[in-house]
Amino acid sequence: MSIKKRILCMVLVVFIAGMSFSGCAGQYALFNKVHPLLGNLGGKWIGAIVFWILAGPVLPICLFADMFIFNVIEFWTDNNLIASGNSFEQIDENGTRLTATKNDDGTLSLRVTQITGEISDYLLEREGNDFSMFDADGVLLSSYTLAYEDLLK
Repeated sequence: MSIKKRILCMVLVVFIAGMSFSGCAGQYALFNKVHPLLGNLGGKWIGAIVFWILAGPVLPICLFADMFIFNVIEFWTDNNLIASGNSFEQIDENGTRLTATKNDDGTLSLRVTQITGEISDYLLEREGNDFSMFDADGVLLSSYTLAYEDLLK
């Protein structure tokens, strides 16, 4: 067997082992962070050109790193090195901003910023199938128990 074939076989074995041991799809955090950036650089034409030039080499590298490095680490440690400590932010059509941050203790902090500048903070906690939402003062606003039937809907 030639050296090229041996190297190819070793690479395939590593890929297959990585996929088998991971056991989950993961968050693909690196790919999901890089992909939107590539098309949003400059105007419409510049963004398209940059996307086509950089998407070829950059996106496959990000996908590879997510599939075989970060998602495997996430499976074994329950911590994604790229996604941990990050916040998610969404702005609706009215200008209301929602920022969600995963805390180290497993809770989720939510901050809603109205276009007027009014800020509301909330905390979401989960214990098994029980979900609770608290305001900034720690007052329970809502709780919900997720039943198995809810998952089938």
